[in-house]
Amino acid sequence: MIRTFNNGIKLGLTIIGTTIGAGFASGREIWEFFSSYGTKSTIGIIISMMIFAISSVFITWISYKYKTDNYYEVLEILMGKTLAKIFDGLIFLYLFSGSIVMFAGSGATFEQWDFSFLFGVGILAIAVWLVLVFGVNGLIIMNSILIPILITIIISVTFQYNLSNQYFSGEYIRSHLKVWPSSITYTALNMISLLGVLSTMGKKIRSTTEMIIGGIFAAVFLGIVALMLNIALLKVEFVQQYEIPLFSLIPSHQTFLLILVTIVLWFAIYTTVLSNIHGLVHRVQMKWNYSANKISILIIISVIPLTFIGFSTLVKVLYPIYGVLNLYLLAVLLLYPFQTSR
Repeated sequence: MIRTFNNGIKLGLTIIGTTIGAGFASGREIWEFFSSYGTKSTIGIIISMMIFAISSVFITWISYKYKTDNYYEVLEILMGKTLAKIFDGLIFLYLFSGSIVMFAGSGATFEQWDFSFLFGVGILAIAVWLVLVFGVNGLIIMNSILIPILITIIISVTFQYNLSNQYFSGEYIRSHLKVWPSSITYTALNMISLLGVLSTMGKKIRSTTEMIIGGIFAAVFLGIVALMLNIALLKVEFVQQYEIPLFSLIPSHQTFLLILVTIVLWFAIYTTVLSNIHGLVHRVQMKWNYSANKISILIIISVIPLTFIGFSTLVKVLYPIYGVLNLYLLAVLLLYPFQTSR
């Protein structure tokens, strides 16, 4: 039982690592999807985390039941071969373009502290490759180490701010809108990355109990971090003007804390790109029988030159497509267990 619990916690930490990217850790996603809707945003976070837990368990259950090796196999089970082929290409683009953005984000993070952009990209490339050499186990181990650190630091920063600031600012830009559609959209936003990772976990899972523990653990702790961030951001004046809202919670004279938060954001980038490239590696292995090591190197080498290109046009074209893709995928996933033919 203890082993099952520990495995479930490790799975939960992997789920958190896939989700808690730079957008989440910086507070930007929390502001856009929740805080900007006002004090009722709390219920939105609860709704989102409930759907998130169910979705995570369903993906892992499908991978466990059918012993899948990559996300394409799960897509075939969910929607048949024809639609799976269409979605396969879009998901591959999503994971690949997302990896490019994360590598560029690492370069930009190092630039802020007077290092070169290429140095920041190179450090991330080496760190990603070293973990992916060990496959799923490497990903699980790294998330088991990094995620507790990330969560602790974010909660500490938000707790300190909430303790010294008791009143809400009252500056909400969407308080007249309902938050629940945004909650569903936010959950859907994370489906592709979760699919990329959890679809490879089935052969590592030993029981359904592990999946349930992992899904609930991830949702609870993501929910706690999101709620802490949400409460803090509701108290910040003109928070919408901050590119990285998390920095608005730290006094400018606390240099050490600013450095610490910068490290947190880099690690959030790191865990996200690890999950993305992990999903890509396992998908490529289905077509070409190369080692994970070789495929990882090829993908990383392909990504690095593209970090120097502006991606505004790419994002403008692809993100609306991804929005529809994610919502459809979430709907199909949630309805799958109720299909009588399965």
